[in-house]
Amino acid sequence: MATIKACTKNDFVKSDGKSKIYFRIIHKKVIKYLPTDYYIEPKYLEKGKIKPNYRGHSTLNKALASQYQDYYDTIVDIGPEIRDMNVEQVVKRLTGEPGGGADFVQYTRDRIVSLLLEGRISTMEVYAATLKILLAMTGSEKIKFREITPEFLKRLEKYILLNHSANTLRNYMCNIRAIFNKAIADKLVKQDLFPFGKKYKIVQDRKRVRAIDRNDLRRLLIAQPYLTPAQQRDIDIFFLIFYTGGTNFKDLLYLKKEDYYKGRIIYRRFKTGREYSIKVFPEAAEIIKRYPGDKYLLPFIEKKLTIHPASRRGYEIKDLLKNTNKNLRIAGESLGVELRLKTYIARYSFATMASKAGVSKDVIAHILGHGEDTITDLYIDFDEDAADTALKKVIDAIKS
Repeated sequence: MATIKACTKNDFVKSDGKSKIYFRIIHKKVIKYLPTDYYIEPKYLEKGKIKPNYRGHSTLNKALASQYQDYYDTIVDIGPEIRDMNVEQVVKRLTGEPGGGADFVQYTRDRIVSLLLEGRISTMEVYAATLKILLAMTGSEKIKFREITPEFLKRLEKYILLNHSANTLRNYMCNIRAIFNKAIADKLVKQDLFPFGKKYKIVQDRKRVRAIDRNDLRRLLIAQPYLTPAQQRDIDIFFLIFYTGGTNFKDLLYLKKEDYYKGRIIYRRFKTGREYSIKVFPEAAEIIKRYPGDKYLLPFIEKKLTIHPASRRGYEIKDLLKNTNKNLRIAGESLGVELRLKTYIARYSFATMASKAGVSKDVIAHILGHGEDTITDLYIDFDEDAADTALKKVIDAIKS
């Protein structure tokens, strides 16, 4: 009988001291290692379990226990036949061949744990919500990738719309699509099982107005000095997002001081990992100057990291976003702004005003950080002058 145990190896240690977690398979005194997606400092892993003093130990232990159970069940299913198998054959049975037999539920839970360990709390939570509603509809803890067909998605769509909006439906379906794409990239699932496309298209909710008009933008600028200090600060953040071409809130707050160089902000998007260069015009530079950070360009995240207990690590951006959106909403309502203000409204507003100013969709997409990461994208040397000109057009449009 083969034995299985979670462990680390000494062959590779990252700069932060973490090693990849493996499952060690021993069969007929021969050892093989099956990698997981998780990393940990070896001192926190003892007897195949994560110690209680490690942040996130409960979630990680559940994921490891679930994967262990899957391996154990497979070995039990093999039965007496395992006596005639070598360790390579056992491992092949444990991992399976790339296809649709992999478990969507387990893979998603693994992704949720990975996102938690990476500190990507918001994405982790939307994946967890998506999985929850999927399990509620099916009533099953095991759903194979091959079972998620266009017909399955149509049934899920009807189930979601019983209690949720079309926009919520879209978010859930986009999450399922993202999980499929990751599994295909990991060579766990074959491309021909991808259920999205001609047979099932994600519903688009285009009725919602998400862009503030130019008059309301001016109203915010004029009335800002008469608001509370917290509202003034968060309106500054709103305009800094706008002035820098719709920079994502998390990307903006995690900018380091060295990312601002020679009048440009150069950074990699958390969401895509792609590098972008944004010209900082005087309107944006003035806001940055008002809020000097120490390690970071702006001080807000480092202040939050200082006061946050270790148990809340990874939730800093979520808390900051919640408070910022609350202040924006209250400020907007007090000034008679019809649209409910949130940080992402600055991003949508920039895109809308750029389009009205005659900026091409390609240029807008580049500034916003959209892209497919295709080979073509990598070869194109994008014209930064076009992006700079577009950004200035939009900023000037507020004043005209």
